[in-house]
Amino acid sequence: MIAYTKQRLERLLKIEFIRFCIVGGTGFVINFIILAGLHRVFGVPVFIAQLIGAEIALFCNFMLHHHWTYKAHKVEKSLTNLVVQFHATSWPAIIGSSFMVSLSEHYLHFNNLTALVTSSIIVLLWNFLWSKYVVWKDVESSKVERIVG
Repeated sequence: MIAYTKQRLERLLKIEFIRFCIVGGTGFVINFIILAGLHRVFGVPVFIAQLIGAEIALFCNFMLHHHWTYKAHKVEKSLTNLVVQFHATSWPAIIGSSFMVSLSEHYLHFNNLTALVTSSIIVLLWNFLWSKYVVWKDVESSKVERIVG
C-alpha cells in the first residue's frame, strides 16, 4: 500500500502542471503571510501590501520553477533573460491580482485570504501558459543538436 502510494506520488510529481501548482501554492503562502502581516500588523494599504507580498513570492516562485518545475527544459536564455521574461509575463497578473484583492476587500467585503484565493485562481492559467510556453520554452531537439554540434 505504501509503495503504491509512493509510486503514484512520484508519477504525479513528474507532471509539470502539478509541480507548477505546488510552487504556486508555496508562493501563495508566502504572499499571504506578507500581505496579512504588512496590512494587519503594520497598517500598510492592502494594494501596496499585496504588491510587496507578490514580488517576494514571485522571486521565490522563479527560483523554484527554474530549479525544479522546468529543470528538464532546454532553454537558450541566460538567467538574467529568464528573470526579466518571468517578471514581464507575471507582473500583469500581479497588478491584476492586486486590483482584484483590493476591490474584493473594499466592495465585496472579502477578507485577505478569500480575496487572494479568488484572484490566484483567476491568474493561475495565465501564469502557467506564459511560464511553460514563453519563459522556459523547451528548445526543439534538432535545434539543440545544432547548438551543441
